Amino acid sequence: MRTKNFRTLLLCCALPLFTTGCESLFTIEVEAEEICKTEDDLSFPAAFPGSASVEQAIQVPLGDFASALPDDTDVETQLRLKVFNATATTDISGIQRASLSVRKPGSVEYVLLGEFRASGNGGATNTLQLTGSGAVDVLDLAKQEELEFLFKAEGSLPTQPWSADVRVCVGAKASANYFGLLF
Repeated sequence: MRTKNFRTLLLCCALPLFTTGCESLFTIEVEAEEICKTEDDLSFPAAFPGSASVEQAIQVPLGDFASALPDDTDVETQLRLKVFNATATTDISGIQRASLSVRKPGSVEYVLLGEFRASGNGGATNTLQLTGSGAVDVLDLAKQEELEFLFKAEGSLPTQPWSADVRVCVGAKASANYFGLLF
């Protein structure tokens, strides 16, 4: 009798382990601390005097970042803006707001990664730095060969064509679950 009770107790204790925690044993993660792209002489058009906005797309190659991830599973990707610096050929102190977003694969929707808001009446400057808003979850983004970022700026923009040297760095982390493939 004692052995039968012990087996029943052991089975009752093991059942929750098989039904709840096993999935996490079959996960693979890939992380890149920093993926950077520098664009020299990125051109921007002249703006009408007063308030205006401008947009510019920037392609950032991921390389073989996702080569270790399985093709048959969904991949959860987290992106974090590490650095966005722009050094312009003219005064850009009139920019009141700027943002950097990334496009989801196969979509027209962009996800905000970082932004800048003017904090007061600073002097003339030709540099702009955006700060990240934290990690952003975007499904299957890691499987792309390159990412499309969209830089937007609003405010009193230069009234003559201008250019800027831009440096973008993101941190990426992706994970895929093998549990569905195995069972």
